[in-house]
Amino acid sequence: MHDGIHVENAGIPSATICTDRFVPTATGMAKMWGAEDYPTIFTPHPIENLSREALRTRAEELAPVVVRVLTGEG
Repeated sequence: MHDGIHVENAGIPSATICTDRFVPTATGMAKMWGAEDYPTIFTPHPIENLSREALRTRAEELAPVVVRVLTGEG
């Protein structure tokens, strides 16, 4: 969150992905840095036990969302 917000504030589009377990933390960090509207992408928790194939599938599912965030369309 911290890095994504600061990169975005520097004028560089960023996309932050967190697992849904960190919704309260991400929301709090965004508020703390004055970026309540910072777009954060959430994915189901946990991810550490996913196989390489399952993690790739998850990344492929998130890719269009990342593109929308980076292009300002979502």
